[in-house]
Formats: sequence, structure tokens, C-alpha cells
Amino acid sequence: MTRPLPSEEPARPAGAQPLASQRERAKVARKWAYLIQRAVYVPLPEDEIEREFLGLLDRLLEAVSGGRSATESASQVGAELVRLHCVGKTSLQCTVDVLASALLAPAEGRAADRFAERVAKVLGALASGYVEAVRASVVDQQDTLNQALVAAVRASQQELAASEAQLDEIFVSSPSGIAVTGPDGEFVRTNPALHRILDRTAGEVERGNLVEFAHEPDRQSLRDGYRDLRDGRIDRLRSRPRFATKDGDLSQITLTASLLRGAHETGQYVTIVADDADLALLQNQLRHQLLHDMLTGLPNRQFFSTHLEHVLHQPHPATLYHADLDGFSLVTDGLGRKAGDSLLRTVAERLRSVVAGENAMVARFESDKFGILIESSATSPDAATMIGRINETLSEPVYVEGVGLAVTAGFGVVEDLSRTAEPAELLRSADLAMRRAKSTGPGRWERYDPVWDSRAREDFALVAAMPGAWENGELGVGYEPLVRLADGVLTGVEARLRWEHPELGVLPRERYFRLAERTALLGQLGAWLVEHGLLEKAECGAADLTLLVPLTANQLVDPRLAGKVRRTLERAGTPAERVWLGLPTEALLGTAREAADNARVLAGLGIGVLLDDFGATPGELVLLEELPVHAVRLDSRLVRHAVDEESAAVTGVSQLIAFVRRAGIAVLVGDLRTEEQARRWQRAGAELGMGPLLTDDAGPVTEIESLTARDA
Repeated sequence: MTRPLPSEEPARPAGAQPLASQRERAKVARKWAYLIQRAVYVPLPEDEIEREFLGLLDRLLEAVSGGRSATESASQVGAELVRLHCVGKTSLQCTVDVLASALLAPAEGRAADRFAERVAKVLGALASGYVEAVRASVVDQQDTLNQALVAAVRASQQELAASEAQLDEIFVSSPSGIAVTGPDGEFVRTNPALHRILDRTAGEVERGNLVEFAHEPDRQSLRDGYRDLRDGRIDRLRSRPRFATKDGDLSQITLTASLLRGAHETGQYVTIVADDADLALLQNQLRHQLLHDMLTGLPNRQFFSTHLEHVLHQPHPATLYHADLDGFSLVTDGLGRKAGDSLLRTVAERLRSVVAGENAMVARFESDKFGILIESSATSPDAATMIGRINETLSEPVYVEGVGLAVTAGFGVVEDLSRTAEPAELLRSADLAMRRAKSTGPGRWERYDPVWDSRAREDFALVAAMPGAWENGELGVGYEPLVRLADGVLTGVEARLRWEHPELGVLPRERYFRLAERTALLGQLGAWLVEHGLLEKAECGAADLTLLVPLTANQLVDPRLAGKVRRTLERAGTPAERVWLGLPTEALLGTAREAADNARVLAGLGIGVLLDDFGATPGELVLLEELPVHAVRLDSRLVRHAVDEESAAVTGVSQLIAFVRRAGIAVLVGDLRTEEQARRWQRAGAELGMGPLLTDDAGPVTEIESLTARDA
């Protein structure tokens, strides 16, 4: 049992006893435990090991001081070490070395000779107790082992008898035919299954010869096989001879034979015979399961791909459809997986019914995605008609557990399939077209567009390569100036992600940023942009400039966002008010409470909250009341449509700006391209501006210093 650490120090004469302080004893106990653990594994947590050893040390100190029977106490400590499994090769040596060094350390006020004698007695008693405990442990282990061996022999004998009984039962009950034969094929013992496979009675088989039951052309090869087995040229005979039934019918069987152990002199064999009819049936079942969806019974993607490859070698045209059900997750989330499975089965039946008059295959790929391949004929409808029929059929309600369910599907279509294309590439093209259709709304369809397809694949490849690009230093920060429209003075910079691709050069942000939003990498880049921008400001002596970093919707709802930004500010030593974070207004208007909560937490840190793409909807105006907003950036669509001061857009936006300014919120206008446009927005009440006008159409720069130099 673990001894607790003593709460009070026993009274000791000053300088007369070794290790008088709790700190000294803990240090020795820790060293002792460390050396023991290097020698042997102790199955206890490290802190518990140290407490155990501190308790043992206290008992030894008490024995040395003569507080109790020294040899008995020390012997018990030695036995306790064995109980704690401290029985490594050097455990005792480590123990004696550590304790002797600690207990015999020079100290004033102590008779060295007599004290050393007591320490020697205590350590000797400890070693004696340790050795005795080890001996007792070994004896106990030997007794346990002997008992286990006796029990094992008894159990082995029982198991042998049981095993023989089981083997007899297996021999009789096995569905495979089993025969023990002599060197010339004569039967020694057979089981009922063999009688059934050979279509003979037990009496007919027992008087017969295995080889003679084989079809005559196969007999010699069977004899040769058994001879090779007997002569040791092969370890096991595997053959597929034909056997004749009573009626003369031939059946293919699988035969496996081996020489019985210890029967080299007698030449007895054990032969297992399996009827291939059952095996063929099982293989067909497994093949069907491998190539079909278990839920709907439709072909799966593998079968569909193989069939598509076959069709590509045919002369007639074909059309490939990739379908994805609209809103299927609403069914499974709202009504459960069972309802979703029932709906999928109904969808499969209806898809088959729609194409029943065509030379077509319908397959289920995964989840709610299906494939349809139609080999076109003179009467085959075009893609628009076929998709219209499918969605019309799917939209008819089907009742599942009393709830009427109906769906539509989005389709990607590849027509006039190229004979040189790979099936996987055609399926991928149909999938990309389907995604394009889904992005436009439910029930839509799109044809394969080689130009869009090629660009989409390039963009997907770019986004997939972003983590490596960041690690290789291709991702950096681009800065755009933020100026005061009244006098053109530089008041801040906006930091945006910049990707300088080694082959494609500086990539347009819109090419990769929307897709990158789906990846986990973008969550790390928000705080990184803030940190990089703050360090750049500090290095170029522009600490007074405001740093604006726009965030994405996913970055805004990240529960770790505020913590990351706070730690970044602490490392940079920058006042929080010098940092503005642009929050997407659309995300704040959504149902995710995390966005608004993060906005409040960021504002609570002193960071300026800017609403990005701010318009004039009631919901956006309510945000000004609900959130601690510092500034807004007008929606770029408002900026583009406000072409002159007489336009309705300018009039409406001017009223919006006045409303926002009365609330004490700054207004930023982006995408400024002309000086006249800048003056117009300044007269409308906007305070801050940015855009191509202020970068001389050169775009973002990589160093803030170039902006401050230009401003000067």
C-alpha cells in the first residue's frame, strides 16, 4: 500500500541526522526511483513511484536512527522493493549505491564510525530482505508453474479425447466428401458426403476404388498425381477431375489430397472432394454482391465502369448521365436513415422504369448518386426529354411511414461519348457537369463543357496543392492601401492572401480562394495574415497604420479564432485597435450563432469589426444595432452601379451612408477606379477608399514600405 507523504517533520537534532529536510529526502527518493526505472519497468505512474520510494526512504531513516528494530524494518523495505517489481538486474545495486551515498554523506555533530556501522547494518538487512523476497517469489512462481503444467497435461489429455471425437464428427458431418484411401486408391474409410457426390451407396463406395470412379480420360493423371505425392515430389495434390454418376452424367469436382502423417510406409492418403456445382453457385452469389449495390440491387460503380468500357467499343452512340438527388440529406436528417433507404429503393425502381424501353443500365454509385448509361437508338429521346421524364417520375410522392416524400435530381450529361476516352475520365466529366448543375439550383442539368471542365480540374488541382504551396513559401501576403478620401492620406493597409505559382505566376485570388474555403488550411491562414501583417508594419516603421484582414465565413465561425488572434497580438505587442477584421455580412446573417459570438469576442479584445459587403437590407441594418461594428465596406455591387450622382443607386446609398455615419460607424468604399468616382463617394459621405485607382493598376504589393514611401 502506498505510504502518504508525511505532513509534518519529526523532530531531529540539528545536523545529527542525514536528510533532515523534506526537500533532501524527496530529491534522494526521486533519484532512487529514476535509477530503478532505468533498470526495470515498474507498473506504476511516475508520481506514485516517487511517493512509494519516499515512504521507503523514511522507513530506512527511522531504522538508521534506531527508532524501531533496524534490521526488521530494513528487511521489510527490501521485500517491499520486490513487491513493487523492482527486480531488475541492477536494481539492488542501484538501491545500495543511492542509499549509501545519501545516508553516509558527511555531517557535523554525528559520530561517523557508529553511524556508518548502523547504515551498513540497515543496508545489509535491506539486501537480505530483498534477496529473501526474490527467493520466495521464485519459489511461488515455480509452484505455480508446476501446478499449471500438471493442469495443462490433464487438459491436453482431455482436449485430445475431445479432439478425436470432434474429428470423427467433422468426418461424418462435413458437407465435403472425405476419403482415406490406400496406395492404389482403394477406400479405407469414407463419409456420407462422398457417397452423395459420387452418387453411390455406402456399400458401393466401400468396395470401390477412388480412381475407378473418375472419368476414364482423367484416371491416369489422377494416378500420376498420387504417385508424385507418395514419392515426395509434391506436398499436396490438387486436381479437378470429372467423375461419372450412375446415370453416366459427368460432374466437375475439386479434389485435394495429402499423405497421412506417419503413413509413408503404408501409403495411405486423405482426400477431400468438393462438388463444384455448389462452389460455382457461391461464386456467382459473391460476384453479384461484388458488382451490385446491396440496398437497391442496382449495379455498382465498378460494374457500371466495366459496362461503360464495353459500350465504348461498340459502334452506336451512347449518353452518360450522372444524377445526384436534391435535398436527400433533409430526409435522412429529419426522418432517419431507414426512411432514406426506403426512398433510395423507390428512386432505383423509378429510374429503371423510366429507361425500361431503352438499352440502358442504371447504377447506384454511392449515397444519393446514380449513373445512367443509354445506348442511343433512333427512338431514344434527347437528354432534355429524358431528364424531364425522370424528374417528373421522381417528384411523385412516395409514402414512407405515413410521410409523403418526393425528390428531384441534378444531372451532368456527357453525350456522344468519345471512343478513345477512359471510363474514369468520362465519369469524372459527368460528375463535374453535375456539380455545375447543382450550383444553379434543384432539378437542373448541364452538358459536359470541355472548356469549363478543363478549367475546373485545374482549379481543383490548385486548391489540392495549396498546403504544399504554403510549406514551400509560394503563399504570401499582398497589401493594398487604405486612404482617407478627404485628403488622400494613407491610414491603413489591407492584407490579402497572395499566391505566386512557380509556373503560372501570381494567381488571381478569385481563382482559388472560393474552393480553398472548403479546406482546413484556410482556417490557419486568417491568424497568419494578421501576424505577418503586424510584423511587416513593425519592420517598416508603420506601426500607426491600421491593418485590415478580411476573413471568410468558415474562418469567422471557427471557435478557435479569437484565441488565435489574441495570442498573435500578444506576440506582436501591437495595440488591438490597430487591427480591423473584415467579417462577411452574409455569414453574420446566417443561422450560425458562432459568427456573431466571435464578432463580439473580437470586439471585446479591442479589435475593430468591419462588416464586409454591406448593403441596405433590413437584416444588415439590424446588425449595426446588435454588434459592436467599427466600420462597414459597401457591397461591390452598389459601387459598380452607382455611376453618377443622379442615379437611384447613389441616392439610396447616400442615405444609407448618412444613416451609418450617424451611428458613429466609418464607411469604406472599395474598387475605386477613377478620381471622379472617389470624389463622388467622398461627397456621398464615405470616409475611406481603396481600389485600382490607389495602386496604379499594379495590384497588391508585397511590402508595406513601398506604400508608405509612395504616400510620402
